[in-house]
Amino acid sequence: MLRFVLFLSLLTSQLALAQDPLAVVQRQLDTYNAQDIDGFAAVFAEDAEVFRNIGDVEPAMKGRAAIHAAYGKLFKENPQNKSTLMGRLVQGNFVMDHELITGRDSELTIVAIYEVKDGLITRAWFVR
Repeated sequence: MLRFVLFLSLLTSQLALAQDPLAVVQRQLDTYNAQDIDGFAAVFAEDAEVFRNIGDVEPAMKGRAAIHAAYGKLFKENPQNKSTLMGRLVQGNFVMDHELITGRDSELTIVAIYEVKDGLITRAWFVR
């Protein structure tokens, strides 16, 4: 019985970790840097919205399939593309990353804001 209780406890803690906003966004960053388009897109909700700029009313991408297509093209055209995390802040189910993007025509710094619900990114905004 004790083994079963310990097993359930471990399983519950692993499930909670998998849905933790920090862990979800870190998985997104890791798959982005690996240019693992399938793993990257899988971190987003089926109906996720990505806004290119904070304050945009309409999303630049809506849905996992659109995210997969756009980032798949980005990875293909920029095989050296990487994001270096310069800072991170977590507030509730929001994670804000300060990132340096390299491996493109020019370097850029951004602040990415991710909203996480039920273990998936539901919305993302970028401050350039």
